[in-house]
Amino acid sequence: MVLAGGGVAIGAAIGDEFGDDDDRPSVSDAPRGDADDNGGQPDGDRDDRDDDDQQGAPQGGGPVTGIGTDSADELVEIADAARGAADGDVTSIDAKRDGTWEVQLTAANGSETEVRVDADLAATVISTEQDDDDSAPTNTLDEATIRALVDAALAEADGMITDLDADNDEVSPYDASVLTSDRRSIDIDFSADFAVVGTDIDD
Repeated sequence: MVLAGGGVAIGAAIGDEFGDDDDRPSVSDAPRGDADDNGGQPDGDRDDRDDDDQQGAPQGGGPVTGIGTDSADELVEIADAARGAADGDVTSIDAKRDGTWEVQLTAANGSETEVRVDADLAATVISTEQDDDDSAPTNTLDEATIRALVDAALAEADGMITDLDADNDEVSPYDASVLTSDRRSIDIDFSADFAVVGTDIDD
C-alpha cells in the first residue's frame, strides 16, 4: 500500500498510540461488537439503534475523531505548559481519550518525568523515573520541531495528531501518529530533516 506523500505501509502498528501504560482509556480500548452478535438484544432493537447511530454520525470527510489535534499552536502550548511544571526537554506528547495530554520531559541526567496537561493547560506531574543507563536526550520536541512534525505528518496523512515522539534513533529520530476520520491510526517515522522514512497503519 502506498500512502499519499510517498510513505509505504510496512505493517500493522504493534502498540497503542494512546497510552497502554496508563490507566486512562484509549481509543483502542472501546468495546467492539461482533458483526453477528446482537449482544442478546432482539434484532429489531439493534436495527433501531443502528438507525440512530447513522443519523448521529458525522457526514462528509474531515478528521472527526474526538481525540488529538491538527493545530501546531495547541501542541506548542501543551509542551510549554508541561515545561512549566517539571525540568527537562519535551520528548513525547501523547493524547488521551479524556481530552488530556501526557507529556514526557527528559532532563540532562536522563531522568524522565510524566506530566498531565488538561484542556485548560493546567499541568500536573504524574511521575519521575531514572534508570542507570538513562542519558540526556539527543533530540527533543522544541517549538520549531513540533511545527515541522505537524506539517510533515498532516501532509502524509489527513487527520488528527495524537502523538509526537523524539528519540536517539539515527535513522528516524522523530515519530508522529495520525488518527484519520475513518479511525485508522497511522504511525509515521521521520528522518532528522522530517522526510518520511516509513509508516505503519493500524486498521
